[in-house]
Amino acid sequence: MGHGSDPENPDRVSQAPVRTCRALDWALGTALLLLAGILAAYTAYTALRANPTQPPASEGRAAPLVSAQGPYAQLVVKNALVQNQTLSWHSDPHLSGVFLDSKMKYDADKEELEVGVAGLYFIYAHLKLQQVMVSAYSQGTVEVSVVRGSAHRAALTLSLDVGPSSSSTATTSQSSLIFLDPGDRLKLSMSTTAGDFLDWQLVSGASTFGLFWVAGGQPLTESGAYLL
Repeated sequence: MGHGSDPENPDRVSQAPVRTCRALDWALGTALLLLAGILAAYTAYTALRANPTQPPASEGRAAPLVSAQGPYAQLVVKNALVQNQTLSWHSDPHLSGVFLDSKMKYDADKEELEVGVAGLYFIYAHLKLQQVMVSAYSQGTVEVSVVRGSAHRAALTLSLDVGPSSSSTATTSQSSLIFLDPGDRLKLSMSTTAGDFLDWQLVSGASTFGLFWVAGGQPLTESGAYLL
């Protein structure tokens, strides 16, 4: 005998497809919001690349574009020496090119940026090296890794090859998406294949590290708002 209907509850069968459709609609909506957030973060990143000394701004607004979307930060490198070290950063928001949201904290003693809000983050770094001696003699690879916490796992790695035949400047950029939890810390470690590169230096104003919280990377509340 068939079991296609329940005489005591005729709506029992019809409710299942409705619940399934609602779940699919929610999943699709969340995916679209996540994609929109990633695109917005990438737009802000390209704006910073185009003019790294000024925050990306929309027409008629002086505040950074990303301020309405969630936590963000951009730091400018402080130490110029090219050697094996943990890079230190300028974090004073009054300095040109530096942005530090209230939900971000920079620990100058440990040279780490601490995240205060969980979620998906678009992280990026831009490095510029400049030859400071007329006859450069160092030859090898300069590598900078964005390291997450004490696990020493690289979330992002940048690499530059320099030598006597290199041009007077060398630049590189990288970006990535990463999920971070409250209290997670990021630091940038530099390593070289041939000791100290005394004939090269980091260009402070053009060497930056930053991240944006991506809208859609967090679960939604029942009211439809993002958790912050």
